[in-house]
Amino acid sequence: MQTFGELIDHGDALGQVLQSTPVLEAVEPPLSEAQGLVLEGDLYARFDSPMHENSAMDGFALRSADAEVGRVFPVVDEAPAGSPATKGVGEGEAVKVFTGGVIPEGADAVVPVENTSGYGAEFELKSPVRSGANVRGSGEDVREGELMLSDGAEIGPSEIALAASQGYGSLPVRRRPRVVVFSTGTELVEPGSRELSPGEVYDSNSYALLAQAREAGAGVSRMASATDDPGAIRSAMSQALESADIVVTSGGVSMGERDLVKEMLLELGVEQRFWGIKLKPGKPVFYGTREDVRFFGLPGNPVSAMVCFELFVRPAISRMMGRREREDPGRPRTEVYFDEAVENKFGRTHAMRVSLTRTDRGWRAESVGAQGSGLISSLTKADALAMIGPECEGVAAGEPVEAIVLRPGVLTSPETPAGG
Repeated sequence: MQTFGELIDHGDALGQVLQSTPVLEAVEPPLSEAQGLVLEGDLYARFDSPMHENSAMDGFALRSADAEVGRVFPVVDEAPAGSPATKGVGEGEAVKVFTGGVIPEGADAVVPVENTSGYGAEFELKSPVRSGANVRGSGEDVREGELMLSDGAEIGPSEIALAASQGYGSLPVRRRPRVVVFSTGTELVEPGSRELSPGEVYDSNSYALLAQAREAGAGVSRMASATDDPGAIRSAMSQALESADIVVTSGGVSMGERDLVKEMLLELGVEQRFWGIKLKPGKPVFYGTREDVRFFGLPGNPVSAMVCFELFVRPAISRMMGRREREDPGRPRTEVYFDEAVENKFGRTHAMRVSLTRTDRGWRAESVGAQGSGLISSLTKADALAMIGPECEGVAAGEPVEAIVLRPGVLTSPETPAGG
């Protein structure tokens, strides 16, 4: 069995997580509950959409061959949306039509009302109109039998709208993973409960992990922080392992006398996959499995816990949800560069917190400042994690480095600062 001294590379650790994590079974929730989930199987159009030619605006349906400026057209019927006209259009005739209304037989164009003398029993045409003008063709959106959404598509508002337009009241999707998070440590105090005594800290980790799991798309619950008492830890672990697909703890996985989490897990039948990674921040990470449950024991330092969640737990959640590897829309990857050389003398991959600036050369990364694993404020300033090492002692100025973008909106920001 691996000891803490046998550290593995970040890439190897992530590979073990993904290879040992199953894709969850498909469910079919109501359409209103499918947002953020991943489609299971291809989805095809049930009918042409639109089913019939219809008007793109309010106006009059007529024959383009009759559309002479100055001509007066009698209005023989009307066609509001959902109520087709009962009469067709003959030579020199028109039907009042509203947006979405079915184009009546004989008509091949719609003239907007503002290009006529106005509503009434008849109107004068003020401008010419060509055949097909302002007419939405049958099947213009999708054709019956056409592939609308492919297996693995992320369901967002547009996908829901398309499925609803075809009458789908539910969608087959991979279900949300159930994630349970909690922290360990006698020094932890529930935020808002009381003032701190010397040596105590508020439990920020479990709230951070709760938010991260929810942001990743999981269904998540938080257990109150456990003390360093073995019985309390064992009870919390056992309860979590019975109710979750993924259990995430912070603290208690290093080599200290009171770091009891790992031993408790082994006693509860969790198989150790790895313990210790060549990573800064985040060296003492434990990963294990018990049947269908995945367990992540993350470090107690706040930044280490949150960074390790991004690097290992979030990909596991994405895998369970059926996302393809590296296709998490919330965590795009991009190449960045530094204006000055960056050292890495840790012998580990450095997940460096950086801000990003768009330049003529690409995305320029800059350290947000001190990189200590307890500096939570540094994450509020970080746009991305620049992955440096471990096989190198740093990167030269201008050398491309892969970065995991924590704030995808920065990549689409309209502002492009000068420089570079």
